[in-house]
Amino acid sequence: MGLLNKAVSGVRDFAKREPVFRFGGIQSMGAHTRPADTRTTEQLMANIDYFAQRNPEVAQFKNELKQMNPEHLGLVSDICELANRREMIPTNIDIRNPKQVGKNIFVKWIEKLPKASKENPEALNFTQEVINHTDSTASKYFLASAVDLLEHPEAASHLRATKPLVKDIAESALNGGYTMDYSKEKDFVDAVGAFINPASDARKIEMLPEVIKAADEAPIDKVYIDSIPFIQSRTPIEQIRENLKVFPEVAKGLSKQTDEVNITDFLTRNVNLD
Repeated sequence: MGLLNKAVSGVRDFAKREPVFRFGGIQSMGAHTRPADTRTTEQLMANIDYFAQRNPEVAQFKNELKQMNPEHLGLVSDICELANRREMIPTNIDIRNPKQVGKNIFVKWIEKLPKASKENPEALNFTQEVINHTDSTASKYFLASAVDLLEHPEAASHLRATKPLVKDIAESALNGGYTMDYSKEKDFVDAVGAFINPASDARKIEMLPEVIKAADEAPIDKVYIDSIPFIQSRTPIEQIRENLKVFPEVAKGLSKQTDEVNITDFLTRNVNLD
């Protein structure tokens, strides 16, 4: 091999070993959408090596992490990066610090991720969706609150149904400016918790986009949606579907009588029929 080829090969080898991060620089606070993760499996493996050299938690489980489903390696790298990242704000969260979060949350995630990747992939997919749509503070607040989620595969249907709504939940809870406390992050985690609560009906969660569409298209100035009462209502799903079918016609008549309607009440109790 010539000198030039050796030099090019050396550069390529160095690039393969160089960590590729997602959270560098100044980022917007609140809800936002991160660019798609385009890192290769090889780059993510190099990231694990990088963090293993700096975090004993990662070093201990490095082999198990590298054997995970490749689609979850990006999440491993993201969690490691968040654990090693410090926001220059008073509400920085250190998920490695037991004094701040009660225990070393970081090591809990690292030790549970390999098993969850095989037995509870929806929990990992959901966590990735949260990280993809929230700032670092909210992401770390979620990680500090939700590590037990990895041990509950029975929540898979709720997580799968809620995942497409994470962006909307984040925008509702997190936007509006910095508050110097964790109130917005708590609101976000509480809202997510209500969706994945066993008291909620995963089929009704899946229906929410249809309900939102019907509300948006109604010829009424204000159509309110109470998401949590809707998904936790005891009204049979079949009845709700029937109510949703007739809502557009009913809304036309109601538009002459009122400028606001609670569509949740209509769908779960039919209170607006008369």
